Amino acid sequence: MAKRVWWQRPTLRTDEEEERERRVTWLELFFDLYFVVVIAELAHYLSEHTSWAGVGGFILLFLPVWWIWIGSTYYLERFETEGVENRLFIFLQMIPIAGLAVFAHHGLGETSVGYGLSYAIARTLQTYLWWRGGRHDPRFRPTGRRFVTGFSLGIALFCLSVLVPSPVRFWLWGLGLLIDMLTPALTLKQQARLPKFSTSKLPERYGLFMIIVLGESVLGVVQGVAARESVTLLVAVLAILGIALAFGIWWVYFDFIGRRVPKPKTVWTFLWGYSHMPLAIAITAAGVGTQKLIADEDWILQRDNGFLIAGAIGVALIMMALLELCLRRDPDEPTHPTLSPALKLGAGAIAIILGWLGNGMYVLILQCLLMGLLAVQMGYALYVWFTQELALDTE
Repeated sequence: MAKRVWWQRPTLRTDEEEERERRVTWLELFFDLYFVVVIAELAHYLSEHTSWAGVGGFILLFLPVWWIWIGSTYYLERFETEGVENRLFIFLQMIPIAGLAVFAHHGLGETSVGYGLSYAIARTLQTYLWWRGGRHDPRFRPTGRRFVTGFSLGIALFCLSVLVPSPVRFWLWGLGLLIDMLTPALTLKQQARLPKFSTSKLPERYGLFMIIVLGESVLGVVQGVAARESVTLLVAVLAILGIALAFGIWWVYFDFIGRRVPKPKTVWTFLWGYSHMPLAIAITAAGVGTQKLIADEDWILQRDNGFLIAGAIGVALIMMALLELCLRRDPDEPTHPTLSPALKLGAGAIAIILGWLGNGMYVLILQCLLMGLLAVQMGYALYVWFTQELALDTE
């Protein structure tokens, strides 16, 4: 009788070719909890630094977190096993991710060395896994070599940054992250020959991460109300509108994007994956913006706070429009291929303009206007869904 192999060699998964459905595992859900903590710390940093420089710093701190998540997600997409080694390597990655959470709040200050080293350690583990995948599966070897070369250079820059003062340290971070992000794009030809990505698990995995960043909007409402000395009717209305804004973003993403899969070619899957990065950053920033609006003492919009939430929602809508263009259109798809993304692009541009011109506006008015822009998308989703003619079962 055959027994399970407790330590398995990585082999490229072929679930999509064999039409097997895959689901996100309990281990991956547990792994994502560590990102919940890191993102909460980064949101706290942004709430205290809402200037242009603060937003730039927030993005610089967010990118390493996102890229670690991407590295783990795509490795498991390619090489996930049921062996003990799978659990061990995920556990080892949890340790530096926890380090990111510890060092995040002052990640551009006194704890920047710890933050940079935490990223370097996590990426070293992931780079080893890519090397291991290429070593044991010759089909992946050309891609693995490029991954190891590019990612090792990025790791080296982060390690080197420990030895130099700021701002040189952060320029090295930026260069390392740029190399990390460009490296996979240099493997498109090689990856096109590999088994296809899962059309069941991968969209679910991204959708669950969007739920994580949407959680920051819920937290923003709670923290904003908690910061008030008393909960008046106006505070309650602002809190309800804050919840409605988060609900609207959820509605738009999962009605137009989360339920669909990328176009078949590898390049579309990459564009789809990369486009989620600014979307995740924007949704997190929108949650912080909600907190700042509710906690505002005089109800009059300050430029930084207004542009933070309006700009974040605007960028989120624009990125969702671009994501739609990366998605496969099935014969029964009810949305219009041009009108649907155009509505989001237009609404996103208007939101950014509102943020830019909204200095001195009443907080409640801005929230209502932003909710109106989301409501247009929600209404369109309802229209196309409930006016679609369904094929009748003739059996």
